[in-house]
Amino acid sequence: MLLDPESELLNLSLPTASAVRRAACRLCLPSVVSVLVLTGCAPSFLQPPAADITHTYLLEWQGTAEKAGATDGPNLLVSPVLAAPGFDGSDMAYMRTPHEIEYFARHRWVDSPARMLEPLLIRAATQSGLYRSVTEAGSGARADWRLDSKLLHLQQVCRLNPSELQLALRVSLVEISSARPIASRVLSVSEPITERTPYAGVEAANRAVARLLNELQQFLEAQTRKGKN
Repeated sequence: MLLDPESELLNLSLPTASAVRRAACRLCLPSVVSVLVLTGCAPSFLQPPAADITHTYLLEWQGTAEKAGATDGPNLLVSPVLAAPGFDGSDMAYMRTPHEIEYFARHRWVDSPARMLEPLLIRAATQSGLYRSVTEAGSGARADWRLDSKLLHLQQVCRLNPSELQLALRVSLVEISSARPIASRVLSVSEPITERTPYAGVEAANRAVARLLNELQQFLEAQTRKGKN
């Protein structure tokens, strides 16, 4: 004798039928939730928490119109920029108390400041028009002088009122043939930070870079003139 499943379900007692329906719902619910999550339609409480967003920033400088290279000037080689401990990574540094460096958790430089400064030093030296050529390390080009540099610090100092961005770079000119030091100087600039936010510090850093590169060009011009006398 064959049984009709539908008629059999109808013949179940009310408690038994309810139990069957609850079991069916329990079987379907996980599949429905999975589809919702995969399609992005799930309620917010079912979705995994969004990852923290990290903001990255650049040090930039365009300078002025490039001058023609001096035909009687030396050929300049710009060495990679070194960095003092604590400032050799892409972390954005700030200070609230003397002698203690802290870093922003979700705000970083796109690369280490030293690496971002290197092409800017080359651009500043090239735009000065003081040199027959300006090249970077590893180019294999002939050079007479070498520009060495080390980033001493790039930091937001929050304990001051107003807060300020401090940037310091030690630069040295060396005659390559004799390894004779020509001159050395610490270029140090500071810029006020209008708001106590990482982005305001970035804006101040780029203003500080422009001032520092202007001072670098003045330093290079003074030493190049001495070299010609």
